[in-house]
Amino acid sequence: MSIRIDPFTRTPGLAGKAYIDTGIADTIIANFKSNDSGKHVYKITGLRGSGKSVEYGKVMQSLKEEKDWLVYNLSAAGNTVSTFLSLLSGEDFLRAHERTIEKSFRASIGGSMIGASGEGSIKITNTQDDNTFPKTDEALIIRLIEKANKQNYKILVGIDDISKTADTVKLLSIIGSMIVVGAELYLIVTGLSENIEEFSSEKNLTFFKRADSIEASVLNKYDIVARYQTLLGIDAAEARKIEKATNDYAYAYQVLGSLYFDKKGNQTLEDLIPTFENIMFKDSYDMIWKTLTEGEKEMVRCICRSKNGQIDDIKAQMKNPSSYNVFRNKLINKHLVNGSKRGYLQIDLPRFQNFVELWGDD
Repeated sequence: MSIRIDPFTRTPGLAGKAYIDTGIADTIIANFKSNDSGKHVYKITGLRGSGKSVEYGKVMQSLKEEKDWLVYNLSAAGNTVSTFLSLLSGEDFLRAHERTIEKSFRASIGGSMIGASGEGSIKITNTQDDNTFPKTDEALIIRLIEKANKQNYKILVGIDDISKTADTVKLLSIIGSMIVVGAELYLIVTGLSENIEEFSSEKNLTFFKRADSIEASVLNKYDIVARYQTLLGIDAAEARKIEKATNDYAYAYQVLGSLYFDKKGNQTLEDLIPTFENIMFKDSYDMIWKTLTEGEKEMVRCICRSKNGQIDDIKAQMKNPSSYNVFRNKLINKHLVNGSKRGYLQIDLPRFQNFVELWGDD
């Protein structure tokens, strides 16, 4: 009996056969590879589960397959500077070569000494490896990048889900100093908007603050329906029903697609919703909720309890209505709230209101 392989995945950064092209990765790749582009840095932002890591992974994998690119994926939680240095210095063609250190001095030699006599100059040759000489990590990284560029290699550094640490600040500072002098060095990061904005307070990271930022937002509803039809072997009407239940949220698309793929013969879409809701609550919404301040949580609760998200109704429920604009802007910046419709605020995540009603007071 052949085993059916689920084409959907819940693993961060992977999309597999179910991947829906948003154009984000292709835009970044095209600019990094083009000699006419001056873009060396991209930031992919968006809500958790919006597909940031998938686009990041496509960029990293595509350029890693290019023969003239050196691609390094670094962990924001690790020692990014020392790890970058170790990876660079591990490249065979960048290994430190032995060099000869020549020291000359005058010496008085009486009689003969291994073929030498009288008074003369003795040259002593000492061979040492470059790495025995004390250098800073920054100096070594700069030297290795310059050597790689001279041999026509471009270098891409990537950090998925970046957060501000002393080490990431130092690494970004080194990268910025190299880019400004024309190095073929490129950077791509993903992260929540609030985490990326923390770097703005660093005076020497202006290049990072001004770099292009692309939001991973909802997937195209027509693409979702088409993929469901193909991967699940269903008609357009049924695919449309599943798509509606996801609200086009990338993680929901994968989760519900996987549940439908594994459903029993007599199960309906409605039968899958409780399990779908449970997974979304555990894997996505709980993490989103924990990133909100108490003031932001209060406003989210007011939005969920309001009549269709009408602003007047939201303000009427707030303890301090004068803080409305402050929290509105913060929640929009975090990509949780949609304020595109005049006079309304909406939360587009599927079944998020149910999460807030059940867990919003914890």
